[in-house]
Amino acid sequence: MKKRNLNPLVLLTLVLVMSCNKDEIAVKNIAVEQKPNLRMMTEAKSWTNILIDNFDPGSNLDANWQRTERLDYNSNLCMYRPWNASIANLDNKSCLRLRSYKKDNRWESAHVKSRVNFKPNYNEQVHVQVSAKVVAVENSTFKGFAETYGVWPAIWTVQENAWPVQGEIDIMEAYSYGYYGGEKYASNLFYGYNAGQSLLDQNAVRHYDYIGEGWHTYDMYWSNVNGSVYVDILVDGNQVANYHNGIDPDLRLENFGPHNVILNLNIGSNTGIFNNNAINVFWNTDMYVDYVRVQKTSI
Repeated sequence: MKKRNLNPLVLLTLVLVMSCNKDEIAVKNIAVEQKPNLRMMTEAKSWTNILIDNFDPGSNLDANWQRTERLDYNSNLCMYRPWNASIANLDNKSCLRLRSYKKDNRWESAHVKSRVNFKPNYNEQVHVQVSAKVVAVENSTFKGFAETYGVWPAIWTVQENAWPVQGEIDIMEAYSYGYYGGEKYASNLFYGYNAGQSLLDQNAVRHYDYIGEGWHTYDMYWSNVNGSVYVDILVDGNQVANYHNGIDPDLRLENFGPHNVILNLNIGSNTGIFNNNAINVFWNTDMYVDYVRVQKTSI
């Protein structure tokens, strides 16, 4: 999500929550390497919890998350405010709510970063799972993400210091183009040898263009197998991306991490992804997160 020229991924004035909705997923341009199925390899193993947050009623959000106050890296129209991240209820679930709305000539929204960080060491695997949903509201009526415009929700992991020298993994980005424009979803990687310069161009972008409204579950399996590192991304249990060093000559997955989890709901773009004059979040657009789980196991 940081300093990027990206293909749009869609999330709207809806609630973005990760959960199991088995809509069809169109998968494009996935570079798959012949290797063991790492999920099956670890199914029977015990997992060590790094971060488990169910966002229960009355829980202390600040115990596990840092709430941001600043402009977004990709949109000087979007100001993050700590009070826009809170515990709220949706669909009889207690969730993290990231709320966006227009204020004067700018949009205010929410961005949180996990206090713990993680990476797989030699012969280890890290599993990150998020359940989320995005919704918009107008006159007490719920709108779908596909009806919003200029909304850019994301679930990602990153080491922000000297970005992108220690990498970034975008599990989900969504770009909202309104009802007639459609929406785009994708995962992506960023990496480079020097701060402020990613070398991967579009080689790591993996689109999954249709997942439908509602709750979806997003998984990232980050694995170190005898020193070789792989990243697998799944949506509702379906693999949409497999990353390894072979996808780009400059990629060095072994140099990634340790990463934090970031959840945010950006509005607008500095680089022309959206027509900023056409942004529509209705009264407000929210991304809801039912839970976040980060676990580690040996391989």
